[in-house]
Amino acid sequence: MMMELLRFIGVMSILMPCFTVAGDDFYFRHLNDKVTEYSKKIVTCDNKKVTPKLSKSETNVLKRIISERPLILAYLSTSSFNKCLQPERGELAEVLLSYQYLELPSYTVKLAKSTEKLTFTTDFDNLKSYESLSNNDKKTIDSIVVLQQPFNELEVFEHIMGM
Repeated sequence: MMMELLRFIGVMSILMPCFTVAGDDFYFRHLNDKVTEYSKKIVTCDNKKVTPKLSKSETNVLKRIISERPLILAYLSTSSFNKCLQPERGELAEVLLSYQYLELPSYTVKLAKSTEKLTFTTDFDNLKSYESLSNNDKKTIDSIVVLQQPFNELEVFEHIMGM
């Protein structure tokens, strides 16, 4: 999904001068700038992904939880990545939300809608799985500091499951 957004941004950067020839389009440029900042932050956060060192007790707890609800790891991974993407992700969301209430040229609307679909599609199954945990399990996994930073989900899964 993130790579699709980066490709989309590259194409839009090439096409942007074609759209703005007729005049200075503040809204398109502003959105394009926010998308560009966000894409740079994606690369930064992607480069920060690590395979965290988990203690034996953390590994055991996660193994029990993930064996029952494997989507929890996807939720934790997405959550940590989204935290890394701040404040750029929030700023982009704010622009996209505010643009819904403006009269904008069709090319700006298309860029906004495409960006929204690529960036803010949420898998609620992961959230539902997390929310179904007991409060004790939530507190336990939320206290694992190394999972609050972007991490390599597959490598962590393999480590936890002893593969």
